[in-house]
Amino acid sequence: MKPALIDLTSISFVIAFALLLSPLAQSTTLAPLSLAQLTSSAANVVHAECTGNQAVWRDGEIWTVTSFRVLENWKGNSPEEIQVWMIGGRAGAVTSYVPGAPRFRIGEETVLFLEPASSRSFGGVLSITAWSEGTFRIHRDPRTYEMRVTQDTAITPNFDPSSRTFRETGIRNWPLAKLKARVIAAESSRRRTP
Repeated sequence: MKPALIDLTSISFVIAFALLLSPLAQSTTLAPLSLAQLTSSAANVVHAECTGNQAVWRDGEIWTVTSFRVLENWKGNSPEEIQVWMIGGRAGAVTSYVPGAPRFRIGEETVLFLEPASSRSFGGVLSITAWSEGTFRIHRDPRTYEMRVTQDTAITPNFDPSSRTFRETGIRNWPLAKLKARVIAAESSRRRTP
């Protein structure tokens, strides 16, 4: 058998192509959205309670469909019962973990910033705007019993490439009433601006 000859032109092309793509291979860090930007981006903002989770296969991926009972509409007019689709989950013996995709416990109350799913094959399906940025967990203050919220992005530190450190971003331990007032004010301001 003769050894295969290596085509130097092809190798040169592959190396040049790889060098051109190398700047694109660096990770991307997105700037966090302000509460006004998040409100503007969302079609609906709701205070809701998780009532169930179900993993389903769709287009070769596992999706978790979470059902919520809407307690209050802060923006838009969601029906009393909604379903939110997020990629990842556990279906049988297969688990698909997607970093940043929120998961919910039955009985948990949250504030969700919602939008229609972007994929054409998911017409009419709701998703969470900016995933962890659009998810606020509600808890009760143990001393005052006041309902308070913490944004998912405030729970897990994010890498800041400019300072090369991990830092927490997002809203932490705000009164629920304060978040609601800010969302309603941001939406009112957006509507007044031509």
